[in-house]
Formats: sequence, C-alpha cells, structure tokens
Amino acid sequence: MSLQLKICRDSWETWSVHGLSPVPVSNLPSLSASIDYARAACEAAPATIELVVDGMYIVVHQERGWPRPLVASETDLTRSAPSEPDLSSAASWRNRFASFGRRWHSGVKGSVAGSGERSTIAGASLRLG
Repeated sequence: MSLQLKICRDSWETWSVHGLSPVPVSNLPSLSASIDYARAACEAAPATIELVVDGMYIVVHQERGWPRPLVASETDLTRSAPSEPDLSSAASWRNRFASFGRRWHSGVKGSVAGSGERSTIAGASLRLG
C-alpha cells in the first residue's frame, strides 16, 4: 500500500506536508526540507506525492527508499551555472559559421539554376538544374 502525501507552498513562503498525520505539518522552510521531512517521517515508504507550487501541480510516485531525487541539491544548482560565459567557445563557433558562409557564397557565385553547372560546396557535389 502506498501513502498519499501532499506538499504545498503556503501563502507566507513556508511549506507544509499533508497526509502523514491528521494535522498537516507546516512552517517548513523550503521544498527540500519538506521532502526530507516527509521521507524521514514515513521511513521512505512507497508514496504518491502531490507537489503544489505556485499553481503548478505535479504528481510523483516514489518506490520504497525514495530512490529518485525530486529536487536538485543546493550544490548541484551552484555547479550547473558557470560564473562567466565561455567566450572562446562562442568565438570558435562564430568563426566556423563565417568560414562555412564564405565557402558557400564562393561556391555558388555566378551559377545559374537550370544551366546544368556543377557546384562543389564543402566537399559535396550538387548538380544544378
């Protein structure tokens, strides 16, 4: 048998967990804290969890042990975004596209559709007409 839990954000920026007891547990500081509390309180028993966040409704089923993380940890969030953009990578792509554009324009310059000419672009042969 699976538990039915509901975790929602309250209007005063705290979180509450419903379904573990007759009275909801409220005033939890974050979604992560609410999930951690629910997992510990039910000893990670199988559960269907409803998450209600600012009008968004999500339903997740967790097997025994709650193997799937529902939110990213704070360290994952800070690691995923670089502090500064990698401009060398952007410049590299810009140069590749510029080079391709030059080859494309030089390969088709002066060709007339339907004339039967052949044009070679970046190593590919294209029969026109």
